[in-house]
Amino acid sequence: QQNLRTVVMLEIPKKNFSRSVNVNNVRIVTLADWLEASLLFGETEISKSDVVDVLIEEQICDGGAQDLANEIADLGWAEIRLRQSWGGISPNLTISANRLTFAADWREDPIRAFLVMLSILQLYPEWSEKHQDFSVQGDLFERVAEEICPGLLPGWTTVRAGWSPDNAVSIDLIVTDLCERLNTLGSLRLDDWTSDATKDGGLDLVCYREFADSREATPTYFLQCASGTNWRNKIHTPCAISWMKYLDAAVQPSTGIVAPFVISTEEMRHAGLSGQITVFDRIRLLHATYDNNILLSDPLKQDVIAWVHQRAQDIPTI
Repeated sequence: QQNLRTVVMLEIPKKNFSRSVNVNNVRIVTLADWLEASLLFGETEISKSDVVDVLIEEQICDGGAQDLANEIADLGWAEIRLRQSWGGISPNLTISANRLTFAADWREDPIRAFLVMLSILQLYPEWSEKHQDFSVQGDLFERVAEEICPGLLPGWTTVRAGWSPDNAVSIDLIVTDLCERLNTLGSLRLDDWTSDATKDGGLDLVCYREFADSREATPTYFLQCASGTNWRNKIHTPCAISWMKYLDAAVQPSTGIVAPFVISTEEMRHAGLSGQITVFDRIRLLHATYDNNILLSDPLKQDVIAWVHQRAQDIPTI
């Protein structure tokens, strides 16, 4: 009891954390996000016994289901180890057999803090609702993704192409800019292919590899940034076939989705299969960040820290 009172962890998530009596009904990705967020915004050290105590105290597991609670804690540790092996967790987080330790302040790693905060917003609906600002959140995520992309695709050029609060561009302006960058002709029938509902064509970021010959058919990614819980509905946008028509391009561009969440291997496979897209999730974004020592530009860093701090102040804790 004394141990439970002195450990500051986030509340049990309201989603994907169901009561487990005979079998585990806790989603492993959510479990690991809960542990990561607790270490970032609550406690500097968490033991397996802390996790077991919380699972029983919060009635996820019965008092007699000690073995199941231990099994769930073991799965959480295994997922954290896996994320670390993939390069998706700060080097400052250390894992031992029974203990997780993160002794740094989250402000020292604002990119990870931002991505983890975006991830857990979907786990606490009532708390999340108090902080809803989708346009600001989306714009901030696009700006962060833009600065990470050179690490994801070294040697490529990255530009923000879509609508933003301070840049309400239309599809015809986007097409004109991209035609110049990608050396395409642009459709003479653009008005026939688009409508007012097209807006920015679901396009947020464009990454392309430039060559000195200035010919078309260069390697290109058209990316959608999805920072909210509806990311699964965006796996079909931007539509590569539509953009090929808009640009009158010789080849169809590759498409992808950028998300702050850790997407499981199974879910990533299904998303890629149904949407024919490349997925850049939190693991891949952070691997590129750490591997290339990416630091946010000063104005963006301050905006990110302020955004995270506002939410960290009243984050639901036990």
